[in-house]
Amino acid sequence: MNIERLFSMQSDLNTRIVKEHNLEEESLSHQRRLAFLVELGELANETRCFKYWSKRPASEKAVILEEYVDGLHFVLSIGLDLGITEIELPNDVELREKMDKIGLNELFLSLYQLGSKSLSTKEFQLLFDTFLGLGKKLNFSFEEIETAYLEKNAINHERQDTGY
Repeated sequence: MNIERLFSMQSDLNTRIVKEHNLEEESLSHQRRLAFLVELGELANETRCFKYWSKRPASEKAVILEEYVDGLHFVLSIGLDLGITEIELPNDVELREKMDKIGLNELFLSLYQLGSKSLSTKEFQLLFDTFLGLGKKLNFSFEEIETAYLEKNAINHERQDTGY
């Protein structure tokens, strides 16, 4: 996964949105954190991991992946708000092993806690690693995540073109 490329693409999208919506004088960090939490909730809803009362299965993998990369857009935006444009990716195998020891509901709750507060650079690394870990827990490869992000980023630009 070329994380620097994703940060750059997210920066371009953010800059475009700020300019086109005349938000140059606004601090959007609270809105971006709330947007992340909303997207995280939509993702949890599609996984149905917390719906102990229901027998319906999770949504299809493609739907869950799309919700996941919606969240990734805001994780990257939160990092950009902190001045972060590159970050060390966790080791793929070690991350998967770590995630095997954590329940899906616990991961979502951890992300809610991290996403609801102002973060230091160190705390952002934890948010980022935990979010990537969630992707691993959902059985997404880094390649699948990156490809889905690129596709959704293009859609988000198209949406700006059409006044979404």
